[in-house]
Amino acid sequence: MNKRLMISVLLLLHPLPSLADVLGVELGVGGWAYDISGTVRYQTKDSANNIDVNQDLGYNDDSLGYIYAVLEHPVPVLPNIRIGYSNIDSNANGTLRNTVVYGGITFPANENVHSAVDLKQTDITLYYEVLDNVVSLDLGLNAKYIDSKAEITGETSGSESANVSGWVPMLYAAVGGDLPFTGLAVNAGGSLTQYQDSKFYDYSISARYTSPWRIGVDIGYRAIKLDLDDFDNSYADVEFDGPYAGLHLAF
Repeated sequence: MNKRLMISVLLLLHPLPSLADVLGVELGVGGWAYDISGTVRYQTKDSANNIDVNQDLGYNDDSLGYIYAVLEHPVPVLPNIRIGYSNIDSNANGTLRNTVVYGGITFPANENVHSAVDLKQTDITLYYEVLDNVVSLDLGLNAKYIDSKAEITGETSGSESANVSGWVPMLYAAVGGDLPFTGLAVNAGGSLTQYQDSKFYDYSISARYTSPWRIGVDIGYRAIKLDLDDFDNSYADVEFDGPYAGLHLAF
């Protein structure tokens, strides 16, 4: 009986593995100051109808917020998961340099136009940690869901909108390096795919610091490229890029 009691006491006193030792969870939020450039057109293959987002529509730079969550676990056969969401919601006023056809409307040269773009992106990334030491390497797949609406309204011509939505499967890779005992790290990662003549990429480079209290900061650069060739009747060669900063909580 005494032996059993001693064993029970020792088991109670021995520190059991915590959830943090089994699961790794990270939550993050931040802001991205991006610049937009490129051309768009809708329902026409004729590149003469390209509309420049800067010179014709008047877009320059803007900002957005983003959130993400990461779950890592020790089960070898199951992938880790990262879920992220961001929404590019911007509008501008411009003057068309040339006569263009956008959807079912012909907009004449020198017409003043107002436009708005709403691009929601949800990323679900499943990945494996190939390396997890001072140097880390993650490989996997990213399913990016794009839900976009772009609308152009002319002073006299009327209004036309292009809606694009769908899942885009992408290859995912990330590499990082930690400076031991400092909480400092550098990371680079992104997703890439080519579907028929359409191409997509989304990558970032960052430096981060995680404090002993598991709260940290991130600063970096992010770029998204959408090269659409008849994707939901839309044609575009648009890039969003710029610096970002955020906070994360890792436990």
